[in-house]
Amino acid sequence: MLPNKASNAVLAKARAMYGRRLTDEDYRTLAACRSMPELAGALKTMPLYAPVLVDINPVFARRAALETDLQKSIFLRYASLCRYDMSAGQSVYRYFILCSDMDEITACLRCLDSGHPGDYLYILPDFLQQHTPLDLYKLAKVTDVESFLKALAGTPYAAALAPLRGCDPARGVLAQADPILTKLRHQALVNLAGQGPNSENARCNPGVREYAQFECDTRAISNIARTKRMKMPVQAARNAAPLDFSALSAAEWERLLETPDLPAFKAELAGTSYGRQLQGLSYPALKEGMHKLQYQWCKKWLRFSTDPTLVMLCYVFLARTEIENLNHIIEGVHYGLPAEAILPLLTGYTEKAA
Repeated sequence: MLPNKASNAVLAKARAMYGRRLTDEDYRTLAACRSMPELAGALKTMPLYAPVLVDINPVFARRAALETDLQKSIFLRYASLCRYDMSAGQSVYRYFILCSDMDEITACLRCLDSGHPGDYLYILPDFLQQHTPLDLYKLAKVTDVESFLKALAGTPYAAALAPLRGCDPARGVLAQADPILTKLRHQALVNLAGQGPNSENARCNPGVREYAQFECDTRAISNIARTKRMKMPVQAARNAAPLDFSALSAAEWERLLETPDLPAFKAELAGTSYGRQLQGLSYPALKEGMHKLQYQWCKKWLRFSTDPTLVMLCYVFLARTEIENLNHIIEGVHYGLPAEAILPLLTGYTEKAA
């Protein structure tokens, strides 16, 4: 356990950062914008995002630039939490550093796939630059898959991503790398959860283990549901996601995996703990439903948990969700969608507040 003062400092920091989140009124203001310059101007008035958009000229704002700069705010939050975590003698900061590394690698490969690898610029704060094993200067010079793999030489990610050598760039390098990156993140989260004690009463006092199980199960249920919707073979469902760290039993998973289609999968899921929690939620697809469920869970335990690591993980999930919401708004404004079509897509937005 952390010393009380250090523990309280970490908890207070994460909750104070959450207190600066966007409100429903902020979301309505942003969704009502009719152009990228108008949206950029509105975002620059919001204290949480003004610092990362300082170099954006609203008159010339473009979708890609906004999305890239907003991602910087996640790195800044990682760095802030990591400093507190290290001073408290904990090691969850290593997981946050890995997450930021995954984001940097993803950004590099996205630029490579777009045909504009020179567009990649590392955007890590100084703290994360000091602790990442990545050579960000080499990543910024990547021009193809081979130079990308050379840039990773000597890092913990080199061996895992080596199978990309000889891949077909026409199929999208990021699409082929994504399962590998997801597996690395999954294993890091499982390792982090395994370092903590088992919760004596997981329902009333969850810990990092329960958070990890929730996140792993959310991904697994969403991926397997996709295979059922596409009527893929049962083996494809078994390969869709690791089931090594779950709140569901092996028997429950076996019944879910053996269902013949999506309606049967949903019917079987309804009898599980997740199915019961999904009742009463409105969502267009199971993936969104599970995401909403995890959002509610994280929002609750960020407020009530006394486990600093759990609170930090919950905060990062909520912060990343907010960035996803902003990306939905950016996309909606880009395509000229009205606010009433954009707002229902935002996780955590409450219609009744309108």
